[in-house]
Amino acid sequence: MPGMHYRLFVSVGLLLAINWLTLAFLDPDPPGSRFVMLGYFLGSLFAQTTLASAWMAFGLTRWWWRVPLSLGWLISLTVAVGINFACHGGPSDAVTMLGSCLLGQWLLLQLPFWTLALVSQVRLRQLDDVRESDTGRVRFGIRHLLIVMTIAGVVLGTGRIVVSQLSLRGEGPIFVFLAVAAIVLTLPLLLASLLRRRAILGTALALLVTGLATVWELPLLQALGTSRPGPQTGHFIAINVTSSLLILVVAGVVRMNGYCLCAQPAAAKSLAD
Repeated sequence: MPGMHYRLFVSVGLLLAINWLTLAFLDPDPPGSRFVMLGYFLGSLFAQTTLASAWMAFGLTRWWWRVPLSLGWLISLTVAVGINFACHGGPSDAVTMLGSCLLGQWLLLQLPFWTLALVSQVRLRQLDDVRESDTGRVRFGIRHLLIVMTIAGVVLGTGRIVVSQLSLRGEGPIFVFLAVAAIVLTLPLLLASLLRRRAILGTALALLVTGLATVWELPLLQALGTSRPGPQTGHFIAINVTSSLLILVVAGVVRMNGYCLCAQPAAAKSLAD
């Protein structure tokens, strides 16, 4: 079992480290690139933030290790943004705004993730352990995923009403909107891709929701009435494609190493231990 943990940490860590290096050093807005690179930059940030938040709730180590590691992961993303803007330039307050949005995304995701972790006893588990111990137990499956998707849809709908009432100016509301959209779209996809059973069906449903939401993101953003030009449909497509691909690739590596999200046996210790 420790060997399996080590292999998982190395394979996922290497993948995320490569992505971090691209965030730190690739120009997010090169000449001739209208959407792709900026979408890759923001989509990678939002996806890694979701993964960092999920790791703190569902990870394999004790919680007192997961908390500082997850926070360090989040801080490293802000550092990558700072390095990138120092190399390639950018708005003077963009690092602060992006860092604040990533922190807000990370904090807001703690509620659904820890609800599953503590109430439903869901955690990342090795498949061999699941087969031996979860007979007759409550499982985390499609039904729970549909509930999560329904809640995400309600949040996306009510978010338009709430945010449109805020007196926001400049680029701030754009980053806030993108972070909230990232929460709504990456949460179901991550959970779906790590289901023990029917992961393909769950992932297809989550991607369908992502596609439909992408169509509606620009009208929702325009409802903010911001005073500056914002992202276009191409930006939303690039952001959502990047975040979805990164989450799916990481989830695929996790599954290839023999892990999935499953409920703990009733007799097991609390996930917080």
